[in-house]
Amino acid sequence: MTTTDEGPAASGPQVQLAEDAGRRGRRRGTGHRHAASHRRRRWPWVVVAVGVLLVGAAGWAAAARINAPLAKAYPHAAVTAATVVPGGPPALPWPSKGQGAVVVPSIGYSAQSGLEGPVPIASLTKLTTAVVILRDHPVPAGAQGPTITLTSDDAAEYQAELHLDESSIPIQAGENLSERQMLEALLTQSANDIAYSLAVWDAGSVDAFVVKMNALAASLGATATHYVDASGFDPHSVSSAADVLKVAAAGMSIPTFAEIVALPKVTLPLVGTLNNIVTEVGTGGVIGIKSGYTSDAGACMVLAADRIIQGRQVLVIVDVLGQPTPPPTLPKPTPTTTTTTTTTTTTPPTPGAPGAPPPPPTTTTTTTTRPPPTTTTTSIPLKDLPIADPFKFTRPVVEPLLAATQAAIIPVTVAKTGAASGTVTATWGGRSHSASYVTAAGAWLPGWPGQQVRSITKFVSVPPGSASGTQVGTSLYAIGSEFEAVPLRLAQAVPEPSMWWRLRHS
Repeated sequence: MTTTDEGPAASGPQVQLAEDAGRRGRRRGTGHRHAASHRRRRWPWVVVAVGVLLVGAAGWAAAARINAPLAKAYPHAAVTAATVVPGGPPALPWPSKGQGAVVVPSIGYSAQSGLEGPVPIASLTKLTTAVVILRDHPVPAGAQGPTITLTSDDAAEYQAELHLDESSIPIQAGENLSERQMLEALLTQSANDIAYSLAVWDAGSVDAFVVKMNALAASLGATATHYVDASGFDPHSVSSAADVLKVAAAGMSIPTFAEIVALPKVTLPLVGTLNNIVTEVGTGGVIGIKSGYTSDAGACMVLAADRIIQGRQVLVIVDVLGQPTPPPTLPKPTPTTTTTTTTTTTTPPTPGAPGAPPPPPTTTTTTTTRPPPTTTTTSIPLKDLPIADPFKFTRPVVEPLLAATQAAIIPVTVAKTGAASGTVTATWGGRSHSASYVTAAGAWLPGWPGQQVRSITKFVSVPPGSASGTQVGTSLYAIGSEFEAVPLRLAQAVPEPSMWWRLRHS
């Protein structure tokens, strides 16, 4: 056995364990030195990272302050006087007898000749008949609408009207007419038999249809109007000049109605092509609409035309009621016996020369034929006698009224391009900062002298810094249903604070 000075020598497992323990000790000492070294190398990076985070946070805070939204800037309108259509009310040539009225629907203007009461209106009643039919059974412009088969009752009504000398067109049982054809006969030929047929087709009876007619008049504010039939032949169907125009305007707003009354001619079965009985239609700018005559109503007429102002169409409608008519056409006189008178005159001879035989006496015979006295007898009441042209005295009244009404409508400027209209105010830094805005376009409206233009402005808020040309609102101008919308835009940028001011203020 080997020994050392320290004692017996270790061997086997004991030696291995001792060596392993020594190595572990050396490794533990080295590990402590390495950890300390790593901690010394990481510390500067931590400092840098914290610095970056602090700088980023400060930058974010600064950016947030700079970009923080400011209070919205709001526009303010400049105070301006109300716009009024220039000029005084024109003097219209009202009829000296009867009633007259005018209306310009799109600008909301209407006027009448004076105090008006209900009077018979003859075939102007058919305007209401047509409007009721087209509201109950709309027909698109240019279309024919449903087909209506006429009955034996319709044919009998036509025959009855012939004996009463009512205006009508020939029809027969079993005949098929479109709704449009019947309306053409009603409005351009003033056919009473068609008024009857349409009323029965729509409501089952004339009485039921008349209820609808009166309901329509009430809805239009036609307070002086009352109907008892669909044609106006009955003098108890009454209205006023102003009320008639309310119905006429309602009709002209329906495209098919306006198309029909503007027709100078129509072609209908059994009768062929017929001229519109309103001979003014298609001439002098007249685009409709209806006439009417009975001995009780006198001559009545409604005319419409467009007033063209700078390319814009403005509808004008006028009417006159109760106009005088020419004398009726009397029957030819009954001939009586012709009287013939013969007179013979004898003239004594004139003495001749002395000693000459006396000349014979001169005899003259004169025959005179006297025509029979003019004797007119008729069993027809005077008021029912026909009149060749019942509108002879009406045209010289209604046509000048139409022309004068058209001429009175004038354009009124409501906005000029670039006109200063107000300011936009932004508030920051305890102060108000303003920029002006202007109208971006010009505009005008048709109007009647003395009318006031309605206006309203709708604004939108804009942020400070908004550039010149930014829209800040819209001004709306209106007369009646005529209107114009004018955009409002900044004439300069809205002031905004600097970045330094934003950084220093929350």
